Amino acid sequence: MADEPKPEERARAMQGMNLAINGLVVCVERKAIKNLHLSVYPPDGRVHVSAPLECPDERIRMYVLGKWVWITEKRHAIGKYSRQEAREYVSGEAHYFRGDLYRLKVEECNNSRQGVRIDGDYLVLTVREKSSAAHRAAVMAAWHKEQLAPIVEGYVRKWQDALGVQLDSFEIRAMSAKWGTCSKAKGKVVFNVELAKKPLKCVEYVVAHELAHLIERTHNADFKKILDRHFPDWREIRDNLNRFPV
Repeated sequence: MADEPKPEERARAMQGMNLAINGLVVCVERKAIKNLHLSVYPPDGRVHVSAPLECPDERIRMYVLGKWVWITEKRHAIGKYSRQEAREYVSGEAHYFRGDLYRLKVEECNNSRQGVRIDGDYLVLTVREKSSAAHRAAVMAAWHKEQLAPIVEGYVRKWQDALGVQLDSFEIRAMSAKWGTCSKAKGKVVFNVELAKKPLKCVEYVVAHELAHLIERTHNADFKKILDRHFPDWREIRDNLNRFPV
């Protein structure tokens, strides 16, 4: 049996590196995982691969080349739709959910069965006949809230334990200018429903950020030290969150 890598070797392996594959720069991050995972991120179509610690570069190259058609299509779609106009909630629009880009397909019904479902690369929005854009937006927002709530709840439990804090309650609703806000006195956090459109790592960062405010109210040096200790890559994730189109 091969020797386990030393801690310093493991740390080096987990640092990000770039591979040039078929003329495309691919960011590779090695982690303590079993399988390869591929992501394409807005706004510039950056390609990222998470790979097992011992995975050789050649295996990563073959994996990426095997996904080349999908990568090309995703990067084209992201480039086309990264800058979003005001939504009309009509078929063909681009919408994000959990960091992935989907096309909207609107289906009309003549009963009370309204909602959203995922069908391949489509978000299928079912609404009443002749419904307004505002009504369609409300149905979509309700679905986003429903999908986001258990994710936030799981991260709240995780970060309460990690930070040694206790949150009394949280709420998910529309917010115009913030991803979240914390009331230390009330032990309550409000999260922006738009987080449903973001990658899960961005959602986790917002939860960790807001719960850290239960320890330190302001964004001072002590607050940043808390995040540095428990969430070392928070700055990169924050930057992705703030430039990621919704």
